[in-house]
Amino acid sequence: MSVPALSGPVPQSPGTPQKTITQLLTQWADLTNAAIAATGDTENWYRSPIIKKKPWDPAADDVHLSSCGTVGSKRAHQVQASVQHDPFQHDPHPIADKLTAFWESEGFTVTRTVDWTEPTSDQSVVLRAVRPDGVYYGLSASSDLVDISVSSECSVHPSIDDWVEEGLQKRFDELDATPTSTPTASASVVDGGAGAVSPAVSAAGFDPADPFREFREDASTDPSPTRAEASADDDGWVW
Repeated sequence: MSVPALSGPVPQSPGTPQKTITQLLTQWADLTNAAIAATGDTENWYRSPIIKKKPWDPAADDVHLSSCGTVGSKRAHQVQASVQHDPFQHDPHPIADKLTAFWESEGFTVTRTVDWTEPTSDQSVVLRAVRPDGVYYGLSASSDLVDISVSSECSVHPSIDDWVEEGLQKRFDELDATPTSTPTASASVVDGGAGAVSPAVSAAGFDPADPFREFREDASTDPSPTRAEASADDDGWVW
């Protein structure tokens, strides 16, 4: 399986054609499938984290949006997610070498950022594979786990914001449809005792002044973030 070819001027500028969210999701799925095939074992791959045992399924759209600057705009985002597999063997170097060779053959620049052996004899190798159009892979292979992180190209297409908003609305609708039980009022509330607290508020731990707290992330340094920026997630990879 071949990795999708480079596209457009590098780096792209905001005025050039930008990939839609559908195209980014397709590219991300193709890139992930290509990396999985290159390992030589296409079975038993899971969406991160592996402990949840959710099989790798590109149709699930279980992805994050990460901010990126390849297209020269602070509004640009790329689709990102990881797949994980149990270690193929105790020594992670063979899988790291295999993926290094594959990615280099596909035009990526591969850098080995970590390569160590711990006193317990456990080993870890971390790779970064980058391409001028903004696509990149990350490999974290150890004696305990193989994790491949995949990121698509960057884009500022408006469909990204629409996709984010649709996802949030779907989540709100699911919350609205969830039945909730009404707690029994305590004697202090019924009697209007001093310091009485509404049992509904107390039981749910709910702050009526901030009902969407679970959807908020830390404020962006950009004073006017877009909807996508406000909803972007970060898988923890730091390059």
